[in-house]
Amino acid sequence: MRKPLVQMLSPMIKNRDRLVKQTLDKSDVLLMEKIKKSKLEILHNSFSPTPNDLVRPVVNESWIRSRNYNLKLFDYNYGPTLDGAAFEELLREKGLLLKAADPYLLNLETMLSHTSCMVLLSDEEGVMLRVLIGNQKLFKKINKRFQLSPGVIWTEKTIGTCAHGISLLLGIPMQICGPEHYSEKFGQISCSSAPIFDVNDNLAATLSIVSPYLQNSHFLSLAISTAWAIQNEYRLALNRELFDTALEATDEAVIIINRRGIITRANAAARKTLDFWGRDLIGMPIEDILGKQPLVDFVLKMGEPVKDAEIESERLNRRLCFSAQPQKDHNGNNFGCVLTLKEIERGRRREKPTGQAQAAFTFDKIVGSSPQIIKSIETAKRFARLDVNILIQGESGTGKELFAQAIHNESRPEGPFIAINCAAIPKNLIASELFGYEGGAFTGADRQGRPGKIELANGGTLFLDEIGDMPLELQPVILRAIEEKRIMRIGGKRYIPVDFRLITATNKNLLDLVKNKQFREDLYYRLKVLELKIPPLRERGPDTVRLAKHFIALAAQKLQIPAPSLSDEAVFHLLKYSWPGNVRELENAMFHAVSMSRNGVIEPGDLPEEIGASPARCPVKDHTGLELIADSRIAAAPNLSLKEIEKITIIQALLQTQYNISEAAKILGMSRSTLYRKIRDNGLKFITLNRNTRPKALGQSQPR
Repeated sequence: MRKPLVQMLSPMIKNRDRLVKQTLDKSDVLLMEKIKKSKLEILHNSFSPTPNDLVRPVVNESWIRSRNYNLKLFDYNYGPTLDGAAFEELLREKGLLLKAADPYLLNLETMLSHTSCMVLLSDEEGVMLRVLIGNQKLFKKINKRFQLSPGVIWTEKTIGTCAHGISLLLGIPMQICGPEHYSEKFGQISCSSAPIFDVNDNLAATLSIVSPYLQNSHFLSLAISTAWAIQNEYRLALNRELFDTALEATDEAVIIINRRGIITRANAAARKTLDFWGRDLIGMPIEDILGKQPLVDFVLKMGEPVKDAEIESERLNRRLCFSAQPQKDHNGNNFGCVLTLKEIERGRRREKPTGQAQAAFTFDKIVGSSPQIIKSIETAKRFARLDVNILIQGESGTGKELFAQAIHNESRPEGPFIAINCAAIPKNLIASELFGYEGGAFTGADRQGRPGKIELANGGTLFLDEIGDMPLELQPVILRAIEEKRIMRIGGKRYIPVDFRLITATNKNLLDLVKNKQFREDLYYRLKVLELKIPPLRERGPDTVRLAKHFIALAAQKLQIPAPSLSDEAVFHLLKYSWPGNVRELENAMFHAVSMSRNGVIEPGDLPEEIGASPARCPVKDHTGLELIADSRIAAAPNLSLKEIEKITIIQALLQTQYNISEAAKILGMSRSTLYRKIRDNGLKFITLNRNTRPKALGQSQPR
């Protein structure tokens, strides 16, 4: 339950009725002496304080903790400071928070420019992100004593009792004046602080107003209202980021336009479908992309949705499946629409030759639409058109061979695809595997001899996986075969010409191996004519869920059972996990989960222990005591659809507004009745466990 504002005010200023009162009268001095005496008695005599009107319990408790931290009572306690590089990295991490806070901080600085106040913004660990000073000359002189600057860490543990430290520790607004501070050096200083929380009510920052004189209750009110404004802006920014993430999680091409037909949002799948990868669609008229489309005009003018219509785009020279959903505000006014596009016809796949080694994967079988994987795919497609050597770099399990097969099918589909793992073959056998041998070349050799992998790759592609494990003594022979395009079998006397495309792959840093004399430098540069980097799964964002659903379908097909769906909790466990084994680990995890699932739903307990044990980000129940439950009839589709995006967005808006339907409807740009309908349509139900526990605004007291 929120504390009444009066409990957060310092007893020294409860009766002060002016905004700034820099002189102390006799009653002020007497009160300060009483508080100081009480503090010294508690700290020196080590007894539990008795409740009184002079010292609040939270202050008493903070004094005792400060003493236990062995902080100095009669001298300065200077907080440690982050080094320059660490602080710059922290500022980058807190970029979204600072972007939300800076306009309000500057306004506050302007309001207090004729006072000797200081405005502070810290992160949740007490690191000062912003230090703004009203009267530079006056406070600069005072601040020399306290050494307060951006990057310094001020918490109860580093400097003792202070308003900012209590706000960090307890997550409540607080005002501390004069002798209420632990250090006697702060005897004339006052501070009002208020916490700032993110969308999940995690402490994100604190805002403080510091002055070298006793404050008034207005200072605490000003700190609370500014913190509340920053918090709202920050939560909106986080909500927009969540929406963008959800938008990128779908395989459908999604474009959002305003009422004038100008594109305001477009996901990676849209850029891919419209051949606009690497170029920005934002700000372009939709007519320039799709041509004149009467259906778009109809949706914008009439506000009626269109579903699964067929349109022709002359610019793209293809037919598209087109759907459009109007965007309306809470009054029903149309302010734009959401378009989804799918290709109706795809190019005919090339037929594979029979009777020889084949590559099964093509680029259209690579699952994912994150910017990172799309960039790798587009780069690989460009490389496929060039008949030169390619080195694929990527962690184990990222799908390097899949890309090699796709490049082969794009460039030499009629030829064989020969793959060899250099790390899986014993050193004494790898030469014969690569170059083959003549009959009787060594004990145990076939009489007729055997062609090597390089010879078998003639007319096609040779893929050398884990090239970093190629024995050093064999590397010169490989180099010559690459340069001369001919090989000699072991025990042979003639050269055999070969024409192959070479693709190599490694999860090692070959340059480091070169420096350590474990890999030939000339071979390295011969292999790395073109370099393709495959991103690890942890950097591919929403692709994790898309791939998980793909592997669930494959596992269910193999086990001959209906494909189970992923629960919301399981999805958030998947997104939380770092996937050191990348896509291969995810595939195995989904097979395990499908095997363990019950009742057609995969829960966190069905996942492998190291994944299911990680804390999920999905807030099933929050501190308000309210629980949002999804109807079990909702099953996850093979890919995230617009319906799933809508569901995620509605849930986040409700959590952000603490289940206030009116506020959530405003954020979502729809009427209350529309939101109620969408809650029902999405199978979402409110279960009120205890409505009296719903949190109030910062500084707002509970009704009596």
